[in-house]
Amino acid sequence: MSNLTIRDMMVPNVKTLHEDDSITLAGWDMAVSEFRHMPVVDHARRVVGIVSDRDVLRAAAMHPGESLSVTQVMSRDVRLISVNSHAMEAAAHMLESKHSALPVVDADGTLVGIVTTTDFVELARRALAGIDVNLPHARA
Repeated sequence: MSNLTIRDMMVPNVKTLHEDDSITLAGWDMAVSEFRHMPVVDHARRVVGIVSDRDVLRAAAMHPGESLSVTQVMSRDVRLISVNSHAMEAAAHMLESKHSALPVVDADGTLVGIVTTTDFVELARRALAGIDVNLPHARA
């Protein structure tokens, strides 16, 4: 398990947003898909930000009835992780920074997936239950 990489546990084909999307669309996508985080990408699939369900709720409460774009509520300070990084590196960063999601990028910086605290809880569940943690990801 110490050789587990982000590629082994990430959720691939992650749903994304663009800066000019509305937060209404973002909130709807999150509710329907049951996602708590969605990376914001440019047209080359490079990560430019991330939106959380809390960002959407906060914006809706502070600006009721207003039509806001994703760029107005997204966090631009996004920590990315390489698809080839060790899972231990992601876990350490998430614990230290209190980030609960890390967009995963390839060598060219293109978004290829996301890893979240839910993925680590699933990993812990498998390990505690004696299930092979290298089996295909439950959410993939």
